[in-house]
Amino acid sequence: MSGLVWGLLLVVVATLVIAGAGRAVQVYLRRLRDDHALRPTLWNRFYTLDWGETATNNYGFAPSDEDKAPDRFQRQMYREMLKALRASGKEFAPGARLLEVSCGRGGGLDAFLEAAGPGAFEATGLDVAASAVSYCQKQWTRRDGVTFVEGSAMDLPFPDASIDVLLNVEASNDYPDRQRFFAEVRRVLKADGVFLYADTEKRKNDGRIARELTEAGFAFELRDITGNVVQACREDTPRRRAVIARAPLPARLLLKDELGNYAAIEGSTKFKRFASGERRYYLTAARPA
Repeated sequence: MSGLVWGLLLVVVATLVIAGAGRAVQVYLRRLRDDHALRPTLWNRFYTLDWGETATNNYGFAPSDEDKAPDRFQRQMYREMLKALRASGKEFAPGARLLEVSCGRGGGLDAFLEAAGPGAFEATGLDVAASAVSYCQKQWTRRDGVTFVEGSAMDLPFPDASIDVLLNVEASNDYPDRQRFFAEVRRVLKADGVFLYADTEKRKNDGRIARELTEAGFAFELRDITGNVVQACREDTPRRRAVIARAPLPARLLLKDELGNYAAIEGSTKFKRFASGERRYYLTAARPA
């Protein structure tokens, strides 16, 4: 999910609050958000914040197969990715190489591996944020066969044709060059591998994801899951409000709308765009053509 990192510039925010420059804060943070050169630093700070029990960061998928995990809708998104893999008809021997690019705090990868079953994959989670990798290395030691590394989606640190399944959920819109990322996926994926991909697309850009996947050399069928995402955002709104409430007070005072929009809580601009179809959410299990 792309959005604002409320803890990154707390001192600046507080200073501008005193100066009565709330609008200036919003504009300044948006500029930082949109400067891709600063994204690694932003995400590194982002994952040092107090997330509580939350270990996932996507809009979610409803209905969920489980009813206890606080972030059950976010974990369900990853189970849907596994369902897409199985529906593709491709079967892998136990211990197949799985890579998630932009794994964040690792909760999604954990859900995927849990649903796949013990020994199904030898998994690696990669993220550009050192803080996220550090968290994952401590949090997921209980799961065998999974490692975490720091790295860029623009230059994946893996040999050609070395990955059986590559997973990327709701991250590519934050990359400086999504087409380059798709080319990197095609490079590291084995000839019979599968690219499990999910992200959003604005109505005005309709067809861009499909065109870029095609140009990168993939065969695919995009599944529109926008309705499931809208349902998840609606049902998960109370929890997301509680997470926002953990943000520093100056950020909550100045950036109320931005934080609600980032989380796509019911009634926010982002939520309305999903609900109206102005922004669509797609999922696919793509194969090298």
